[in-house]
Amino acid sequence: MSVRLVQQTYGKHRVRISKIKRPRVSPPGEERHELVEITVDVELQGSFDTAYTDGDNSSIIATDTCRNTIYVLAKDDPLDSIEAFGVTVANHFLRQYAHVARVTIGLSERKWHRLLDCPHGFLGTDSETPTAVVTATRDIDFVTVARGGLENLMIAKTTQSGFASFHRDEYRTLSDTDDRILATSMKASWTYNPQTDAFINCREQIRSALLSTFINHYSRSVQETLYKMAQAALAATESISAITLTMPNKHHIPFNLAPFNRTNDNEIFVVTDEPFGFISATVER
Repeated sequence: MSVRLVQQTYGKHRVRISKIKRPRVSPPGEERHELVEITVDVELQGSFDTAYTDGDNSSIIATDTCRNTIYVLAKDDPLDSIEAFGVTVANHFLRQYAHVARVTIGLSERKWHRLLDCPHGFLGTDSETPTAVVTATRDIDFVTVARGGLENLMIAKTTQSGFASFHRDEYRTLSDTDDRILATSMKASWTYNPQTDAFINCREQIRSALLSTFINHYSRSVQETLYKMAQAALAATESISAITLTMPNKHHIPFNLAPFNRTNDNEIFVVTDEPFGFISATVER
């Protein structure tokens, strides 16, 4: 039987790094530190076919080497943004290894916030996770594509949301409502324009636009709210060309208090997220 290898990639996933940014201008107990924690995935493509087809390992860059490289680069990089660090890592592998044709770097960040204004104390309680994907391809000049994003951003509003006049047929049981809880764990992903390097400002502008739009309109559906949020993100910065939002419903269903001689005036709810409504869309300029 004749077969052929049509695609291959390998690397190291979930390389977890923390870095303390130390000014080193004051005694350790007095100087103001920054704590950064990121997780990095490295995937390489290139001239590795014979490792699969012939058991020839001479071209393989060990995944252990990939891991070590991340820590060394983190020592020298300011780690100002996960996107910028991803560009640094991706381009390093292309420059270091001539037989690597394409590098994909996935990154996520755990946010640490200052604890009671202590210079060296931090809280890491957020579920929100900034994300990024950087792809670098060997060419005359390296071609780098960066995507930013966030995951697990829990947002809700307790009024100014409804759902009515939706399709009717024999399977519909859900009633119209003009006042409901709208809650979601949002995921966002956006594509940076090639010339963009101000990743931190861009991320802050996008996040602010998403959140302010979420609360500052009456929502007739999750679909409408998602579209308005995407529009606002694209209007907030010229540095991105497209954005994808995913907003699964975190359902809050009014509990029937009538058997207990109580009136539920839109106050008491059953919280459930299984099964859940799944809403997603991509909006571009």
